[in-house]
Amino acid sequence: MQATSPRLSDALVQLRTLAAAGPLTFGGLLDALNSRGHAFVCLVLGFPFLTPVPLPGVSIPFGIMIVVVAFCMVAGLPPWMPTTWRGRVLPAELVVKVIDFALKVLRKIEFLVRPRGQIFLKFPGVIRVSGLAMAFCGGILALPLPPGTNFPPALGVVLIAIGVLESDSIVLGLGYLVAAINGTVVGSITFFGFEYVAGLWHN
Repeated sequence: MQATSPRLSDALVQLRTLAAAGPLTFGGLLDALNSRGHAFVCLVLGFPFLTPVPLPGVSIPFGIMIVVVAFCMVAGLPPWMPTTWRGRVLPAELVVKVIDFALKVLRKIEFLVRPRGQIFLKFPGVIRVSGLAMAFCGGILALPLPPGTNFPPALGVVLIAIGVLESDSIVLGLGYLVAAINGTVVGSITFFGFEYVAGLWHN
């Protein structure tokens, strides 16, 4: 099972320093995150959609990247991205804003997150199931859905990633629950249509 020392907030501080130092490409971001593993890559790609910072046109490429990296996690392969994507530059100011918000959130909740449920986490299939669940949520992020629908799948990705990185089965279980809720909603929209499901939500 993947473990972390230092805490996630410390790793994000290092990433913020890298982003503030100059232009950051997709490839540079992936290389910087590689040492922390697949779950950390998915965490960083999912967290922007939990922030109030506007992210127009970002959900599709970030969602696709989460799917790719999560499937690499399932297959036991290193995180990967297409060569044509590696040179794409991420706006440094936006990256710094998102990381600053993520740091505020993580520093408030880190005391709640700790290694728990080690017996459950020792099952070899847990990592594969976690990767599949993050890939599913990333696939929802990549869909051209209406504004305001990115938060639920991103929350699933972030909770599962934190659960894996901090070996916390409770947070991981919450992530699975959020992923299942996302699956229920997407299934309902598929069968009944978005307007019908949205009407139930507002009633």
